[in-house]
Order: sequence, then C-alpha cells, then structure tokens
Amino acid sequence: MWLRFNPASDALFLDIDGTLLDIAPTAEEVIVPPSLIKNLVQIQEKTGGALAFLSGRPITDIDPLFAPLRVPCAGVHGAEIRLSATGKIQHAPALPDEFVARIKRKLKGMEGLLLENKGPTLAVHYRKNSSIFKTLEASLQQELLQSHLPLTLLKGRKVIEIVSDRFSKGGALERLMALPTFKGRRPFFLGDDITDLSAIGACLKHGGVAARVGGAIKDKSAFTSPQAVRDWLASMSRG
Repeated sequence: MWLRFNPASDALFLDIDGTLLDIAPTAEEVIVPPSLIKNLVQIQEKTGGALAFLSGRPITDIDPLFAPLRVPCAGVHGAEIRLSATGKIQHAPALPDEFVARIKRKLKGMEGLLLENKGPTLAVHYRKNSSIFKTLEASLQQELLQSHLPLTLLKGRKVIEIVSDRFSKGGALERLMALPTFKGRRPFFLGDDITDLSAIGACLKHGGVAARVGGAIKDKSAFTSPQAVRDWLASMSRG
C-alpha cells in the first residue's frame, strides 16, 4: 500500500466524521460498517493497543458507534480524554450556564440552526442554512469578546464550535504519545477538516505522518474519501 504503516513501531490516531465515516445529515445518522469495526479491532491487536480516536464527538457517543471496540480516545476536540481503553473519561469543566443562556438568546430567530451543548463546548450546526455563516460567525465572536472567557471559535464542516483555547486535538495527541502504549512509536494521524490542524501539527512534531481526507483542507488530499480510508484500513488488517 502506498501509505505504509508498521503496526510494530507506529501508532494510529483517527478522526471519525469525514475520515472514518461518511458525513451524514445529522450525527445520529452516520453508518458504521461492521467490517470497519472488525478491521479496527485487528489493527488494535497488531499495534498492541496503539490506536486512538481524536474526535469532536463526546466519548459517550463514540463508544456505542464502534462497540465492542474501545480505544484510548479524545472527545469534544480534546476537552474530554480517556487515556486507556478501560480508563475513566476526564472532562474539562462545562461552560457557565449564564454564557450558554446568552448564546441561546443570540441564536433565537436564526433559522436552520442546531445548537449542541457538549458541556465543555457548544456546537452550532448550520448545515440547513449555509448562507447564514458570516452572520453567525460575527454574532458568536461578539459574544466571546463580551464574555472575557478563554474561548475561541473552531470552524468545521457546516459547524462553528465554541471551545476552550486550553484544549485541542493536538494537545490530546501529545498526552497520548507520552503514555507507554504510544511512546517511542511514529504517529500516523488521519483527518479531514480544519479542526484537525492542531493534531496534524502535533503528529508532525513527533516525526509522524499526517494524511488528509477529502478536500476540506486546502491541500492535495492523501485519501479521496472515507471509503478510501476504510479500504486502506482493511488492507492493513489483512497484512
């Protein structure tokens, strides 16, 4: 295979939506092929457990999707982390109730939006009204400036997420790379969106390989689609 992964000496970090799974109209409608779970279980065994997910989803949403597979995992863009497959989830503090209420009031009357409260972050999905992006971004930025909280806007595929500037997928990758299971291995990271840039940077810092999926990041894509990623993983599990 053109992208050569050595399970004996490499570690694999995977984004989920748009990388492993095809984008669906809503997060609940994604399809997880049983063959993908089977292949990931085999890769987990071959790497001695050096397989992890780095996702914007909460970890409690990730586990049911890939059951019975459980892996070290960072959720909510690094605001949640589980350092081992059987470990406890560590959570960043939830956003203040008053701030969340102000955001809800700000969004009232804007059509086609879905507000997802993940606790440490707020995700505003605008897939049903793409034309509202600039207005939405400006309104959220204004609220952040007025709040004086250590928050930033993370712009993804048809979503703007309010996140703490203290957490990121890159920070999560750094923490995992310090663990015995991952330490000393060459990291591979696959991601599809602007929200994955911090993980790409952390991966390259450790002398690793970062491969892009699809066209969201303005560069030549290593994988044309999540199906291409799944095919690569299938070939790896057989090898």
